[in-house]
Amino acid sequence: MPKVVDHEAYRQELTTKAVAVFTEHGYHGLGMRGIAEAMGVSKSALYHYFPSKKALFEACTEFITQPYSLYGQDSDHAKSDTIDEPLKALLTTLDNRFRGEMVLLLDYVKDRDSADIQNDPLLRKADQAFLNELTKAVGTKHSEQAYALMMGGLLLRLFNGNQTTIDEIQAWIEALVEKAQTPD
Repeated sequence: MPKVVDHEAYRQELTTKAVAVFTEHGYHGLGMRGIAEAMGVSKSALYHYFPSKKALFEACTEFITQPYSLYGQDSDHAKSDTIDEPLKALLTTLDNRFRGEMVLLLDYVKDRDSADIQNDPLLRKADQAFLNELTKAVGTKHSEQAYALMMGGLLLRLFNGNQTTIDEIQAWIEALVEKAQTPD
């Protein structure tokens, strides 16, 4: 009897594995053959689900920018039902993959001009996903500042060997709202 394959589940499994490969090797580090080898699948299987490396990267971006993924959960859990401190969970999840994501980001934008970067739909999608979640924590007025504090704080944390704590970065972001609510 032929093996029954849940194609959507297998596509999702390939996407999840590819996220780790892109994070480790960057965007330009491997071609489809190298990605397939790193994932332990055949190149033809990978091409069956993704016609190009760009399509695979797009699927990875779609996966990683889902709210459940931003909070380090699997798709079966609803963020609002399982996380007591959403801002801390967002910071912690991004911190866990920050080094790899920064390497990937810098490799992805390497040799591209500002206009190309500004108009890149995958970068816009990622930015919007973070802004949407930060808007829930601090409101629309402060979401861009919160985003800058989040990314800057995590970069500082990377540079100083984790001396800056997640709690400190969270406090900086929360202070935006408190300061706005305090009369001068």
